[in-house]
Amino acid sequence: MSTVLVVDDDPAVRQVLRAYIELEGHRVLEAADASFARKALAKERVDLMFLDVMMPGESGMALCHSLKDDPECQGIKVVLLTGFDGERAWQQGLRSGADIFLVKPANRERIKVLLEELLAPEGQA
Repeated sequence: MSTVLVVDDDPAVRQVLRAYIELEGHRVLEAADASFARKALAKERVDLMFLDVMMPGESGMALCHSLKDDPECQGIKVVLLTGFDGERAWQQGLRSGADIFLVKPANRERIKVLLEELLAPEGQA
């Protein structure tokens, strides 16, 4: 069972993602902002993060970039979540080190596919 950290300042988004991820058999942790996400990462081993781009305080892109530079966190896969669509936003998200850039709202099937792709053992994706 993999552990997934959902970071979003909107409790409704966290609740929906939690439900989708748990239905696929994964353990879910939640954080309302980057500060709480860092605290969770200090205590728990996380395999995948769903990370909102626009949050109060530190942005999701800034958090993603710092995690990808941290040797302790480099193995964590990151899905950046945003309400904005467009090429520029997508490019900025990928430059921050994200593995996937996903426009909200995400449906259950898309989440299921992402979980399968990003959490597959090496060489099996």
